[in-house]
Amino acid sequence: MPANNSQTNHTFARYVAPLAPVALALAMNLAPSNKTHTPPENQPIVINGVSIEAAQCADDISDFQACHKDYPTGCSKAGGYDPYLNYLKNLTPAAATGINFLNQTAFDTLNKNTPTELGQNNNHETYKDQLSQMGEGKQFGLVGYLYYYESTGAESSNCELTGVPNVDFHIGIGFDQALTSQVNSTTPSKPPTALQQNSVIVEMTPHYRAQFDPTTWTLANLKPALGHKVRILGQLLVDSEHNKPADNCALANKTAKCWRYSIWELHPVTSFEYCADDSCTEASGNWIPIGGGSTTQAAAGNPGGASHASSDSESTHKPRGSTHAAEPRSDSTAKP
Repeated sequence: MPANNSQTNHTFARYVAPLAPVALALAMNLAPSNKTHTPPENQPIVINGVSIEAAQCADDISDFQACHKDYPTGCSKAGGYDPYLNYLKNLTPAAATGINFLNQTAFDTLNKNTPTELGQNNNHETYKDQLSQMGEGKQFGLVGYLYYYESTGAESSNCELTGVPNVDFHIGIGFDQALTSQVNSTTPSKPPTALQQNSVIVEMTPHYRAQFDPTTWTLANLKPALGHKVRILGQLLVDSEHNKPADNCALANKTAKCWRYSIWELHPVTSFEYCADDSCTEASGNWIPIGGGSTTQAAAGNPGGASHASSDSESTHKPRGSTHAAEPRSDSTAKP
């Protein structure tokens, strides 16, 4: 496929690393924090007219569209998830330009400055101001290598629905080109441990895929990018429910089976491109949007170009990690 040059005129501000923690916070604090107020005791916070509270799922949720129309924070049978975290996951920002790029050193700094108690007792909202200062809720870029991808299983953020159209695409991105030799090209959803533990996660959400690029953001169209350099834009978010040794390899007390380099993600992804010959740089014009469409058009809700094979042929897997038995979490329920 010839390179698509629709991005040539976009200006990408390069992220300079390493940065000291204070400098990182200042560099990331480029936009106002979420508009919230402190509610009376036992009352939910309200953001842009949305009440941020957990909900119990009704029995008649037909698909992701019905889910996100009626449940802005998702839902679960028990209603015991973190609603503020899910609210952030379910946002649909348009793809941005002129943004900063995060490299591995930047993720190391984010890991180092993540609040130790974050993720306990659904407490993401408690740290919202500190996390906003670190960049959460703003869009950033990431250039790395596509190590693996999979469709996930039931999550509270998607109303515990299953099936490829209704779930997130969970994508592992690494910074070490040498590790691409271990990519499982036959079954990308089953990567070796080394790839999992050296991957930062980006997520394509079902409602974002449907709203902005419904025909080209498919698992099948990720296949040509596997093992290649990729350029991704998306909302920076810390998936706080994974701030535990069994999941987060950044923790000093991590377990041998931890499976992610950081709990900081780009979620949702707003732009995904790859470089067929791995020669691309952050600002070069020879990136190819997956599916061959125009990233600019897709961000405007009008995907362009012909799609490659569009069937989502990869098998659906439950997300990695663990949780208590009664409550599927917003990202992770069981290791595949």
